[in-house]
Amino acid sequence: MESILERTSRSVTVRISTRRWNKLQELERAYKLARIIKRSMKQVETEPAMNVEETIVTLRSL
Repeated sequence: MESILERTSRSVTVRISTRRWNKLQELERAYKLARIIKRSMKQVETEPAMNVEETIVTLRSL
């Protein structure tokens, strides 16, 4: 269970179990990773396609 201990205009202090806190942290990390992946997918879709030679040159430059 969670209970609100203090609420101000800028923050909220709550009491939750360690297990639930860890789960919330895990979900937040997954959400951030999903946002990065989605942004990169959009970037990939807008880039022009490369032929084999261009791809090899690009990979070798890495």
